[in-house]
Amino acid sequence: MLDVDAMTVKVGAWLTANVKPATVRRYEIMTGGFSRVMARVEVDWHDGGSEVFVLRGDPPPELATLESDRDQEWALLSDLAMAGTVPVPPGRWYVDDPSHFGTKALFIEHVPSRTLQALLDEGLDQVASADRLADLLARVGSMTPDQVPSLACPAGWDAYIDTKIAGWQLMADTHVEAVPIIQYLTSWMDANRPAPLPFRLVHGDPQAANVIVTPEGDWHLIDWEFARIGDPREDLGYYNAYSGAVPPNLAANDLDRFLTRYRATSGFDEAAVNPKTFAWFTILSTLTAVEGLHTGVAGFARGDKRGTSVAYNSIIVTIGYRNFLDAITAVEAAEAAS
Repeated sequence: MLDVDAMTVKVGAWLTANVKPATVRRYEIMTGGFSRVMARVEVDWHDGGSEVFVLRGDPPPELATLESDRDQEWALLSDLAMAGTVPVPPGRWYVDDPSHFGTKALFIEHVPSRTLQALLDEGLDQVASADRLADLLARVGSMTPDQVPSLACPAGWDAYIDTKIAGWQLMADTHVEAVPIIQYLTSWMDANRPAPLPFRLVHGDPQAANVIVTPEGDWHLIDWEFARIGDPREDLGYYNAYSGAVPPNLAANDLDRFLTRYRATSGFDEAAVNPKTFAWFTILSTLTAVEGLHTGVAGFARGDKRGTSVAYNSIIVTIGYRNFLDAITAVEAAEAAS
């Protein structure tokens, strides 16, 4: 997907063979993502008219920092379109044969927009944006497993959390070097488990860069590659962890207001959604991302991974650890003062 000239021809040929005769007027690699390759594809149809799509696929193995499944992502986008609960750009076609483009790939309708991150950087009102973000995450966390049948539902909450914590421990046991901070985080999470919530849809990577805003002000949530059925509070925690490294953190600006808004939209009560559970899931929720980043760092150290993004992500890991420790400190200080 990275060879612009070759892909211009290949995409036009695939559309002509599988949709209708077309010419790709422009094929441009999009910047901003770390895990997948995305390209803007401008298409002229031979029977008249033109359209713009986003083509999304996997990078070459040596450049990959995180792994995910295009089959599952496409099935989930279909589920989301059917449910209509969470606004997402519509998927159009799925190329499940990697021989065409060197990777399985999704054609997604291009939605004229800018990222929420870019708008916040330019001064978008953070209070109003925090309310809208809380509502958006609550809408994701309100989707029940039967609404997303493409995703497997875990057998039970305790076993699910056991697996997550065990994943953190395995990461510590198998990393290329000792990481005692993971041992501490694992012990703290195990000793401070919250009460369970029913399983719901989890986006897995909610961040301001994955929210796109149209000129009309509509919000769409994109990049569903790490979605799963799990505890809905995982998305709250992940947003907090990510935004601690890439500000602004809309939740932290006024955490009480943010959680109150989330509870009002989701229907979850304060016993389930509060500052302590927010901090706990800030750590647990990042397992998939941190595990992938550690794999990339280890590969970089061994010499079988390369690329600027791999080196850059090694810095994000250390920032994340600092944010995890800060979250624990804040919880323990609040409990000591109460």
